[in-house]
Amino acid sequence: MPSALTASSAQAAEACQSGIATYVHDLTTGSTPVLRKYVDWDPLTGNATGSLIDSGVTAELDAYSRFFTGGKGIIYVITSDGQLKTYKDDTATGGSLLTPVHDYGGNWNSYDEVWSGGGNRIFALQTGGALDVYSVDSPSSGSGAIKKIKSLPGSDPAVAAIGQADDVWSAGATVYTLQRGIADKPGSVKAWPYAEAATGSPFAAGSTTVVNGVGTKTRRGWSPGPGTVYTAGDTPDYTGIARSYTGSPTMELANGEVGAGIYGDVHADLASCLATPSEDVKPALGAETPETETPPAAVNDESPDPTPQDPTEFSGTFVLGDGRPAAGLPVRLEAVDVLNDTLGEEQIPALGETVTAADGSWKIQLPETLPDSVKATAAANGGVVNAKATVFGETASDIPLIGTRHVTAAPADAPAATRALVANAADDMEAPEKLLPLTDEMKQEQPEPTEDQYAQSWASRSETTSVDTLGDKPLPEYQSDTGGLPTSDPYVVNGTDIKAMAVGPMDGGCDRVGSKIYAKKIYYTVVGEGHAYWDAKATVDYDSKLSSTVETAMKIGGKWQVDGSVTLGSAMSVTTGYTNRGPYFAKQWKVPLEYKKRKTTYKCNYGRDTYYTYTMMAGRYKVPSGGAVGKYGKDVSSRDGGDDYHRSPKRHRAYVEPQSYFQINKNRSVKWSASVSAFGVKLGASTQYDREHKQRITTGKRKSARHDIWGKNDKVSGKPGVFYSY
Repeated sequence: MPSALTASSAQAAEACQSGIATYVHDLTTGSTPVLRKYVDWDPLTGNATGSLIDSGVTAELDAYSRFFTGGKGIIYVITSDGQLKTYKDDTATGGSLLTPVHDYGGNWNSYDEVWSGGGNRIFALQTGGALDVYSVDSPSSGSGAIKKIKSLPGSDPAVAAIGQADDVWSAGATVYTLQRGIADKPGSVKAWPYAEAATGSPFAAGSTTVVNGVGTKTRRGWSPGPGTVYTAGDTPDYTGIARSYTGSPTMELANGEVGAGIYGDVHADLASCLATPSEDVKPALGAETPETETPPAAVNDESPDPTPQDPTEFSGTFVLGDGRPAAGLPVRLEAVDVLNDTLGEEQIPALGETVTAADGSWKIQLPETLPDSVKATAAANGGVVNAKATVFGETASDIPLIGTRHVTAAPADAPAATRALVANAADDMEAPEKLLPLTDEMKQEQPEPTEDQYAQSWASRSETTSVDTLGDKPLPEYQSDTGGLPTSDPYVVNGTDIKAMAVGPMDGGCDRVGSKIYAKKIYYTVVGEGHAYWDAKATVDYDSKLSSTVETAMKIGGKWQVDGSVTLGSAMSVTTGYTNRGPYFAKQWKVPLEYKKRKTTYKCNYGRDTYYTYTMMAGRYKVPSGGAVGKYGKDVSSRDGGDDYHRSPKRHRAYVEPQSYFQINKNRSVKWSASVSAFGVKLGASTQYDREHKQRITTGKRKSARHDIWGKNDKVSGKPGVFYSY
C-alpha cells in the first residue's frame, strides 16, 4: 500500500507559498449560487495585519453541487446527480476558474463529506458512518486514476468524531475536525494525524486540540497549509466573519476579522509549506491589463466650494401607476418636525397649497415668514426645513388615491453647507412619486409589529450579512416590514387594474384630522466608508454636526414605499469615525439616529370615510444609553483591488505619492441604498463632505508599486462620491 499524503522529493523541494487561493461556495439567499475565489495573501501569519482578498472572480456552481480542493489549482466537484468531476483554476493566466479536466462519473452522493488534504488521498465519509479512503494517481494533473484502498469503521474514535463534527478538512497528513460551541460551552478544532500502516488505525495517535473557544455560530473551517486554521459561520443568518489562528501546539487568535461575507462551504488550494510575502510586493490576483497611460497624482482640492442652487423652493412630481402625469390635483404642503422627541399627538403647520401642472410637477415657495415652531425646528436642524407634500385623487369609478413626497428647502440666506444639503436631497429624489390606491384595509388601524415580526422582513434579514452587496443599486419599489418583498400589484383593486384609468380631483377631498408619533427607536445608519489596500490606511471622519440626507417611507395598505427624504443638519455632541485602519481594510461607518413612526388619520368623501397612513423618518443623532457613539458597518473591501481598478474608467484614476494622503472633503458621498434597516424597512442615505466629514487615505513608504485610487462616479478631484484603493 502506498504511503499517504507524504510529499514526493519534487514536492519537498518546493518553496513555501503565499497567496493561496481560497474558494467559497456562496449560497447567499437571493443571489445566483457561485464559486467565489479569494486570495490568502499571507497565510503563514493568518493575515495578522491583512485580510483574505476577494479576487472578484466567480464561476457558477449550482446549489446542489459540492466541491473540494486537491492542491495545484485542482478543484473537485460532485454534481447534483453524484458525478465526480475535476476542474483547473486557470485564472492566474487569464483563463476560467472552472476549466474542465476530467469526468470520473460514479455516484458520490452516498457520502456526507468528501475532502482531500492536497496529496494523493481523498477521504469520503459514508452516510452510515464509515470512512472510505481513496488513492489518487498524479493528483496534480486532476486526471489520474482514483480507487478505494481502505474503509475505516464508524467505531474508530477518529471516524466517530468526524461523523459528529460540524466540519472536517485536511492539510497534508493532518485531518481537522471542528465542533461548534453550544450554549455556554465553547467548541474547538482538533487535529488528527493520519499515518497509514500495514495494520491498525491510521489515526492511532489520537487527537490534539489546536483551537479553543469556537463560538456557537461557527460551522466552517479550513487550512491553507500546516500551522494555520480559519473558521467562519456558514450562512447569511450568521456573521460571515472569518477568524484566523496560528501557532503550535495550541493556536492563538491571529486576526479576529480576516474576512467577511464568507457564506458557504470553504476549501483552500493547499500548500505543503506556507510563507509570508515580501512587504514590497503588491498583490496581483491574476493577469492584469497593461496600462497605456499613467494616471495623474491625486491632489487635495482646496478650491472654494461651488455656489449651491437656490434652495428656497419645495418641488416634486406626481405620476399615476402607469407613469402618466397626475395633472390637475391639489397639493398640500406641511412641515415635518424631525427633531420632535415626544410621543403622542402633534401639531403640523401648513406651508402652502398648489395644483399639479400638466406634467404632474408642482412648486411651492418657502414662506418668507415661517411659523414659530417651524422656525425653531429649522434653527436646530442647521437651517433646513423638511416638509411633506400630499395629493389626493380618484378614478371615474370612485377609487381614491393618495401620493406623498417628503421634500426639503432652506432660506436664501442659509449657510452654503445647508444650501448644498438641500441641493443634494433634490438630486437624490429626482424620480417622480406614484399615487397609490386607498384601499379598504386602510380604513382599519394596523397593529405595530413585534420585534420578532420585524426580524422576518427582507430588510432585516439582509442586514444580518456582513458585506454590503446592495451598494447604490435601487431599492425594491415596495417592501414589507414583516416578510419578503411584496409581489402583488397594488393597482389591482377588487380584481380590476386601475393603472390606465383617468384620475381627477377627489370629490369631497380629504382632510388630515390627526397626526401621532407612536413609536421611536435608534438605528445605526451608514454615513461614510473608507478604503485602504496594500500599503495604505483609511480614515473616516464624521465630526461636529450631522450633514446627511436619509430616505423616508410611507406605508399605504400593506406596503412600504420610499417617498422622499429628510435632511439632517443638527448639532452633534461628539466626534466619531475611525482613523488609520489598514492595510487591506474597507468598512462603512454608522452613527445612531433616532427613527420615528407617525400615524396620520384622514377623513375623506365629505367625512364619510376614514383612512390611516403610516410614515417613518430619521431624526436627531442620539446615542442610546450605554451604547456606541458610532459603529463599524458592512465590509466593502470587494470593491478594492486590481480587478476593479482595471475595470474603472481611466479618467477616474489617480495615484497617491508614498507617505502622503488624499481626502475628499467637498461635494457629497455616494447614496448608500442599504444605509439603514429601520422598523423592518431598508432606507438609503448620503452624506455631505466638508471640513467635518471626510474620506481619507494615507499611504505608507513602499515605492515598489503605485498607491492607486479611483472615484466611483467621477475623477477623484471632481464628484467621485467615494474612492476605492489598489
